[in-house]
Amino acid sequence: MADDIKLIERLLRRFKGVPNFDEDDAIELVIEAKEAHESDASDELILLYAQVQGAWQIAFGAAHYFKFTDGEESVDKSMVAENYRKLARELQAEYDRERGKFLGNNFRVMTRVDRPRTTPPTGESGQL
Repeated sequence: MADDIKLIERLLRRFKGVPNFDEDDAIELVIEAKEAHESDASDELILLYAQVQGAWQIAFGAAHYFKFTDGEESVDKSMVAENYRKLARELQAEYDRERGKFLGNNFRVMTRVDRPRTTPPTGESGQL
């Protein structure tokens, strides 16, 4: 549990300043992240997973935000959800890279040199 406490504290620091994100949220996310991974997963992998899930939860919660203009006064919170979705996608990419290191499989698809191109070069119609 001492390890969990450190993860919770780190997650709280990373979401510091996010409205309505408290210790209960951090505990829930860390528990979910640990359940989604094997016991030998790195703390960094678990923390990244928790951050991804937290960012998505905040994006869903902020999806109802709005843009309002009344004369000289205006409020624009419409981009809050989009910013959290963007953050979640970036964290997901970082998580995927870290998970690839953990699992040892940085899989990439390469073109086959023993097969010809299947698409016609630019300018050719490809018709017989």
